[in-house]
Amino acid sequence: MQCQVCYENKNSSYKCPKCHIKYCSVTCFQKHKSSELCVENNIQIKPIVEVPITQTQLPIELGDNEECDHLSTDILERIGQSNEVLELLKNRHLRTMIKSLDCSLYPADDMQKAMVEPIFVQFVDQLLAIVENKDKQ
Repeated sequence: MQCQVCYENKNSSYKCPKCHIKYCSVTCFQKHKSSELCVENNIQIKPIVEVPITQTQLPIELGDNEECDHLSTDILERIGQSNEVLELLKNRHLRTMIKSLDCSLYPADDMQKAMVEPIFVQFVDQLLAIVENKDKQ
């Protein structure tokens, strides 16, 4: 399995004791360990049944120039059919980050923290490419 820190070494035989991502070397482990996301991924999330998300999640403040923050069904289907997106979602660390963001009490702050992780930036760039490509047509 590929190292989920450097994404270069395909022989990653070590696993983080906190969030269980795979890494290939001491250098990658130290880089990952210093990341704030490693600790955040260890947070236990209460099921929605116990604490409804509408009672705990704070609204995200959008800028004045944000006219629409919803995606059409067509764009959502293109994202779901994208081989690049599906390949990125095979990464367990990325899936854990997305789940944490989805249930976050402070999504804007946590999104900024997630943007320091290369795999998350790659995922967001791929989504934006699909959305922007649709807007140009």
